[in-house]
Amino acid sequence: MKRLALSMQNSVIHIIKELEGAEQLESCLSFKGFVNFLKERLPYEKTMKSRFLEFVIHTFEQRLQGKETFELDEMSQYTDLMELIYTCVFPVLADEKKKLWALSVPVSPVFIYGTEALYNLLRDPISKASKACMMEHRHVRKKLNYQHVYSIILKALYNIEFPSGPSIIRSWVNEATGLSSFYKLIIDTRFVEVLPKGPLPDIDPQLFNSHLSANEIVEWLKVHVPLTSFRFEGITALTMVDVTVDYVVESIKNIILSPVTDCEMGSHQEEVIHYLKILGGSNDINFGLLPFLKVNDKPVFSSEICHHSVMAAAVEDESRTQETYLALVENYFADPKLVVYESVPTKLQGEPAFLEALRHDDIHAYGLVPVYNNNELAGVLEVSSHKEGLVDSDLLSRLEGVLPLLAQLLVQTIDRFDERINAIVKENFTSIQPAVEWKFNEAAWHYERKLQLGEPTPLMETIYFKDVYPLYGAIDIRNSTIERNSALRKDLQVQFSVLTATLESLKEAVSLPLLEELLYQSRKWERGIAGALTTADEMNLSFFLKDKAGVFFNHFKESRPDVAYLIRPYLEAIDEQDGIAFRHRRELEESIQLINKTISRHLDKGAEEIQKSYPSYFEKFRTDGVEYDIYIGQAIAPDHPFDLLYLRNLRLWQLHSMATIARLTHALLPQMPEHLQTTQLIFVHSAAIDISFRKDERRFDVEGGYNIRYQVVKKRIDKVHVLETNERLTQPGMIAIIYFNDREAEEYAGYIKYLQEQGMLHSEVEHLELEELQGVSGLRALRVAVKW
Repeated sequence: MKRLALSMQNSVIHIIKELEGAEQLESCLSFKGFVNFLKERLPYEKTMKSRFLEFVIHTFEQRLQGKETFELDEMSQYTDLMELIYTCVFPVLADEKKKLWALSVPVSPVFIYGTEALYNLLRDPISKASKACMMEHRHVRKKLNYQHVYSIILKALYNIEFPSGPSIIRSWVNEATGLSSFYKLIIDTRFVEVLPKGPLPDIDPQLFNSHLSANEIVEWLKVHVPLTSFRFEGITALTMVDVTVDYVVESIKNIILSPVTDCEMGSHQEEVIHYLKILGGSNDINFGLLPFLKVNDKPVFSSEICHHSVMAAAVEDESRTQETYLALVENYFADPKLVVYESVPTKLQGEPAFLEALRHDDIHAYGLVPVYNNNELAGVLEVSSHKEGLVDSDLLSRLEGVLPLLAQLLVQTIDRFDERINAIVKENFTSIQPAVEWKFNEAAWHYERKLQLGEPTPLMETIYFKDVYPLYGAIDIRNSTIERNSALRKDLQVQFSVLTATLESLKEAVSLPLLEELLYQSRKWERGIAGALTTADEMNLSFFLKDKAGVFFNHFKESRPDVAYLIRPYLEAIDEQDGIAFRHRRELEESIQLINKTISRHLDKGAEEIQKSYPSYFEKFRTDGVEYDIYIGQAIAPDHPFDLLYLRNLRLWQLHSMATIARLTHALLPQMPEHLQTTQLIFVHSAAIDISFRKDERRFDVEGGYNIRYQVVKKRIDKVHVLETNERLTQPGMIAIIYFNDREAEEYAGYIKYLQEQGMLHSEVEHLELEELQGVSGLRALRVAVKW
């Protein structure tokens, strides 16, 4: 027994001084439950264990001499019996110095006997003063665990299995470090007997098969099966298991899974770092999370996001520049690997640049742990200490289990950063194409950085690109305005025909002088729309149809339902979706949409293809047809060396694309309700121009006085005529190429010849001079027909 005496304690410790609900419990200490348990077990044991159980039972009966219950102050006389209980519960060779185990009063947080390891956790081994109390989620537990107590009662007296509740996790704060350790309580109530004080209250077993939750069942039991109806006798065995690692991992997981706002993100990371300190087991170990933040695939620094980082703190030091930090980060992320300095060395020749920053901040131990998400680097876990030897392989092995969770947290941080940059871009610019997105991201990051530095209302910098080459193209629907007027005229003729017939029918059925006046106006308009209409005529026509005839019919339909059937044909005719008075406009719009969708699909696909050779900005505009601008040059893609061959390649693509579009729209003719044809126009401008983003219009436009000429020409060439003729340059089934100088014509002549050999263009090429436009002279053109 000497070994046990040295490693066990038998003093009383009240874990919780005041427990709400404990006054309902009547419990007393007894060994009877333990002895009865062994007696029930004995017949089933066939090994040497049976002789040991007989010995234990005999020993208890000899020592107790029929005594069944005990007061707390009596238990110190029975240390030998409690040692026997420990011996029965654990293997003989188990080391009690490592076990956290105790015996307690039934259903009461009062320890009477246990291992030194447990007692030393709860109180000072020398002074015996309490140094820790039982905590639950950092709060002292104040309420009785009713679900646990009722589970004991139901099993013992009703043979009903009822869950004792979720795992009981308690924390103990280490006074030396101020950090918590977490323990799971395993409560063994096999040696507790429940004695009813009177008749057992009735319980319907179906209660436990109902839809009620465990909490709702407990509330019902508290009313109908009060705890004051029972007495608990026996002794409880309690084992504590250190689950700090599992608890920390689960806590970090819950933090990551909890939805948070941007404002809460910082406090959540603070919590994660707190749990990392618990895992590290020392307040002298510091942790930092460095997400791999990038703008345009280049690292950036955000003090708002890089929490507790030694490297990040170095950037805030005026003696060191942000560029130095970014250079260090870029070098590390280019070749990420585990870095550990159990002791930061004195200055070495050829040492990494960050070691000087560590020495400057009195860091004596340091580690960088790369954190991966789906095999992609998400960031770095930084571990540091002002004391040597605390950052070692043992610490890193303890951190391995949380690295996948930290990866998720870092990815969340990166995603939120990217979302903020994108939000700034969308708010201040527009939906941006990938080729120039980097420029907008850069501006958004500069704006965000100014906000972080405390500038209250920073200005968004202007987005511009210098020395880019423009390409302009336009696919127009031939005579679209004439076609719209013709469709409108045809529909109006139908509408007035139906209107006149409706008014005549009403005149026969109803005597109303106003009908005569409306009928007169209708016939007059029916004759008038056959000729030309002025703008004033169009306004008067609209007024008559909506404010006169329309209001009259709506009022008449409600006030005279007996003749509403006479009005119905007219109302059906003017229905925009199905009415016969809109048929020609619907068919025209259907044909226009068919053409525009075909053109847009082709250009969208082409825009993706041309990015593969060299990044360019491509923007198209919908009219009665489609126009587009393309810009290409070194400024668009600084990281890709630019050569004029990319411009020439794009010009050839543009000409080929126009020929293809002409073929595609011609092939649509059988599908069109209203036959329409397209014209194709290219404007060549060899000189580079500057462009800037117009925030108000959310599009790029030319920059500078000299470059304005390009924009002026673009806006005036769509209806240009061949010199000294009334012939429009653009013609159906043909491609017109407008240029200024012979060198441009020679270049495009080569492209035309190539496409002629490909069978896409006819052999005849027209060389034309164009009429002088306002402020523009010297324009010439090539024109070639497309083969079907």
